[in-house]
Parts: sequence; structure tokens; C-alpha cells
Amino acid sequence: MADMMVSSSTNVPSSTQGLATSSTKNVLGKQEFLNLLVTQLRYQDPLKPMEDKEFVAQLAQFSALEQMQNLNESFELLKAQNMIGRYIVATNPQDSSKQIEGRVESVKVDGSKVYLKVNNTEISSENVKEIYYAYSEEVLSDILSKVPSKEELLEILSSLQKGE
Repeated sequence: MADMMVSSSTNVPSSTQGLATSSTKNVLGKQEFLNLLVTQLRYQDPLKPMEDKEFVAQLAQFSALEQMQNLNESFELLKAQNMIGRYIVATNPQDSSKQIEGRVESVKVDGSKVYLKVNNTEISSENVKEIYYAYSEEVLSDILSKVPSKEELLEILSSLQKGE
């Protein structure tokens, strides 16, 4: 970047005020990045304007950041959709010392957050601790469906006694 002069001024533009709230999280989002870029352009030294290469590089970084965030959001939604019908164990959103277990009934997207509905409770996808392929009752019923009935067992025993 070209040398940039910064003076201590009390009239900070309102576009940079959002930066203070996000900096407490130590995460810069695309809005903060854009605010920094616009502020940098606004307060650059007219005798030493930013070079074209630097400006294009920063715009490319901004575009890459935005695409990565969009990809991450799409991936989170896809991951949550694949959990529908699966049995999960998650931290209870009301009491983190307890867990919720059950089948994922549906998925809800609220902004960039993805929620799973389990036992009529919305759980953030971030709270999921374990994922099982099938619901335990379905697994048991599948196993029990393969076990012969009482009549079939008696028939098998009687055929064995007859020597067939």
C-alpha cells in the first residue's frame, strides 16, 4: 500500500463506526473491509494517490472474501440439509449442561445461522455433538423384522426334529 497519512481528528465518518463493534469479535467481515477501503480512498494523500495495482489487489481481496463467505454459508446449509432424518445429540440451547437427542425434523435458516428442529426445539447447527446415520428405533425395528416369528421358529424346529 502507498504511504498513508493519518491525523488525529475527532470527526470520524459514520461509515467507520461499525468497525468498532466488529473489532471486539476480532473478525472483519465484508462490510468492514469495504468501509476500510472507502475510508482509505477518502483520506488518501492527493499528491500520492493509491496506485492502480494496489486498488485492484484490494478489490480482488474483497471479492475473494465475499465469495468465501457465500461458499461457507452454502456449505453450512448443505450440511444441515443432509442431517434431516438423522439422529443427533446436541447441546441444549436453554441449558448447556444438558443434551437433546432425537431425529432432525427440519432445517431453518435465519440470516447466516442454520437451525435444526429436534423434538420441537430449534438447535443451532453449531451445537451438534454427534450424528448417527439412522434413528435408533428404526435400527431396532429393522433388526426385529429379520428375526423369525414364533410360528416360523416352531416350524423350523419341527422340521429339524423330523430330520428334513
